[in-house]
Amino acid sequence: MHILITGAAGMIGRKLTARLIADGGLNGKPIDRLTLLDIVTPEIPPGAKMPVATVAADLAAPGVADKAIAQRPEVIFHLAGVVSGEAEIDFDKGYRVNLEGGQALLAAIRLADDGYVPKVVFSSSIAVYGAPFPPVIPDDFHLTPLTSYGTQKAMIELLLADLNRRHMLDGVGIR
Repeated sequence: MHILITGAAGMIGRKLTARLIADGGLNGKPIDRLTLLDIVTPEIPPGAKMPVATVAADLAAPGVADKAIAQRPEVIFHLAGVVSGEAEIDFDKGYRVNLEGGQALLAAIRLADDGYVPKVVFSSSIAVYGAPFPPVIPDDFHLTPLTSYGTQKAMIELLLADLNRRHMLDGVGIR
């Protein structure tokens, strides 16, 4: 199995990479290859028994998403993003990274014309809800983000859900 991790140099990306390398598999299937993509070159943790490629690129830049999926990874962990505070301070950067980067990745998958339907796991945020929060957030709690970051995450969640509904990918968002 080939796995692509966007945002692989970030905290969650580094921890996920280390775990996948340590486990050597996912859902009972061996990992044959890992591709780690981020705006800076991700580090390869020690102990990798499979080939690990690193890519330093901006997912929102033209053609980068197409190249990222060219070898048809079966599983994509889309973790790339600018964190909440930075997305609020730099409005344009937040939208470029959090929205346009995600849109580019999902569009590349959608436009692949060879029956490519990967598993896409998107790291979202509780910021999609806004406040106040109930003690337990039910499945039917409305998305009412109060920040640009929450709005960006909500938009990618909705796009992911629509492409999943149309069987263009097998998507799941995790908050």
